[in-house]
Amino acid sequence: MSDNVIPMRGRGQAPQKTQRKRKVRYKQTFDYTMIVSLVLLLCIGLVMVYSSSYYVAEVSGESSAYYFLKQFICVAIGALLMLFFMFFDYHYFLELPYQKYKWLTPIKWIKPYWAILVFGVITLALVFVPGIGVNINGSRRWINVGISIQPSEIMKVALIIFISCSIGKRPQKMQSFVHGLLPFLAILLVVCAIIYKQPNFSAIMCIVALVMCMMYVGGAKLTHLGAVIGVIGIAAVILVTQADYRADRLDAFKDPMSSWQVKQSLYSFGAGGFFGRGLGNSMQKMLYLPYRESDFIFAIIAEELGFVGCLVILALFAILIWRGIVAAMRARDLTGMLLATGAVAMIAIQVVLNIGVNTSLLPATGVVLPFISYGGSGILMFMSMVGVALNVSRQGHANVPAKKAGIAPRKKEEGTAGK
Repeated sequence: MSDNVIPMRGRGQAPQKTQRKRKVRYKQTFDYTMIVSLVLLLCIGLVMVYSSSYYVAEVSGESSAYYFLKQFICVAIGALLMLFFMFFDYHYFLELPYQKYKWLTPIKWIKPYWAILVFGVITLALVFVPGIGVNINGSRRWINVGISIQPSEIMKVALIIFISCSIGKRPQKMQSFVHGLLPFLAILLVVCAIIYKQPNFSAIMCIVALVMCMMYVGGAKLTHLGAVIGVIGIAAVILVTQADYRADRLDAFKDPMSSWQVKQSLYSFGAGGFFGRGLGNSMQKMLYLPYRESDFIFAIIAEELGFVGCLVILALFAILIWRGIVAAMRARDLTGMLLATGAVAMIAIQVVLNIGVNTSLLPATGVVLPFISYGGSGILMFMSMVGVALNVSRQGHANVPAKKAGIAPRKKEEGTAGK
C-alpha cells in the first residue's frame, strides 16, 4: 500500500511556491503481546514436561531429560515454522505467485489450498498402510516415516487453510446450503470417516467443532448450521454407544471415582491447594497418574503450582486467544480473517476440552493442552498456525496509521484477494 500524501497549506495570504507534504506512516509490525504470551506458555510447557516426566523416564532406563529434550527439539523446529509463516504471504495459499517467480508458470494451474487438503487426506490414509502406520493399543493414529507424525494434527491445519481460501474467494456462496455449506460438509464427512476408522473420536470432536466455528464466521446461515449441528449430535450419540470403551468413558464421567485416570487427576487438584506443593514435588506423577506429561499435564501443574499457577496459564491462553481475535477482526480480507479465526478456534477448542477432562467437567478424551503438553505433531501445527495469525495481524496493521495501530478498527478492504 502506498503512503497517503496530504498537502500542507501555508498560513500567509499568498500560496507558497513549494508546498510541504506530510506523509502518513503506516505500521506493519507483529503483535508482540501475542508473541510474549506464546513464549511464556512454551517455557512453562518445557519446564512442566521435564517435571512431569523425569521420574517415568528414569524408571524406563532413560535419561531424566529424555522427554524434555525431545520436546525442546520440537519447539525449536516449531519456532522455525512459525517464523516462516510469519513472513510468508498467506495469499500464496490462494494462488501460486507465478508472476513473481517465473519457474512456477508450468504449474500455475495448481491451487495451493486444494493441494494442502489432498496432502492432509493422504497422510490420514497412510495410517492404514503396513510398514508406515503405527498400531498402538489397537489404534492407528500415527505414521512412522523416520519420525512419528500424527496425521490428524496436520488435517486440522489443512482444513483451516482450505476453508479460509475457499470461502475467501467466493463468500456469497455461503448463503446457499447446496452450493456453500454442503461441499464443506461432504469433505468433513470423508475426513471424519477416515479418522473414525483409526479410531480417534477426540480428533473428530475437535475437527467438527473447528469447522462449525469457521462456517459460522464465514457467513453460513444459522438455520443451516443449527440443522447440521443437530444431525451431528444425533450421530455422535449413536457412535458413542456403539463402542464399549467410549461408553465406559461416559460412565466414568457420571461417576469420576470409578475411573482411575480421572480419580488420580482430581487427587492432584486437591493436593495442590492454592499455591501447590512446589515445582517438582508432585506425587501423582510417580506412576499414579497415566499420561502425566501429555493429556493430564494440567493436573500436574495444579498439584505443583496450585490454583495460582493454573490461573496464570489460563490468563496467558486468554491473552493469546484475545490477540488472535483482534488479528481476525483487523484482517485485510476475508481469507485472512478466517485463517486467524481458525488458528484461534483450534487453540481454544483444545484448551477447553483438555482442562474440562482434567477437572472431570467433560468425559475423558485424548486431547493435549496446546504448547504445554508433550507431543511433537501438535506443537508443530499449533506454532505454525500462530505464525499464520501473526502474519494476518502484521498485514492488518499495515492498513492502520502507526499512532493508532493498537486501537484503530479494521480498514475496509479495497479489493478481494483471489479475484
